[in-house]
Amino acid sequence: MYTLIDELVETIINDEIFIKYKQNNKLLEDDDLKMLVSRHQVIFEDYLRLKEYEKYVSIDETKKELLEVKKELSDHPLIQQYYQSYYALNDLLEEITNIVFMNISDDIITNRYK
Repeated sequence: MYTLIDELVETIINDEIFIKYKQNNKLLEDDDLKMLVSRHQVIFEDYLRLKEYEKYVSIDETKKELLEVKKELSDHPLIQQYYQSYYALNDLLEEITNIVFMNISDDIITNRYK
């Protein structure tokens, strides 16, 4: 049984989908992208701090800035590539899970969309 598991793992890590995911994950180390993520984090922390005093101060400008940075992040090509490969890998792993657990039990839910 362990041999089969090892073969399955080996097959997964050699699959083009997993290789693409690893490549795209590595691309997230881009300095410009790190700066954008850092900027998002700082603005988000500011937003959370200001939210406590929302009765007394306007947080509209911070909220607007946060939405702009979120959009910039989600529109970033490296982020989009990463998420495409991430979802493809999840689909592959879900398919494998369904095959491995097929007909074992009706109580095991292997499909995340059920």
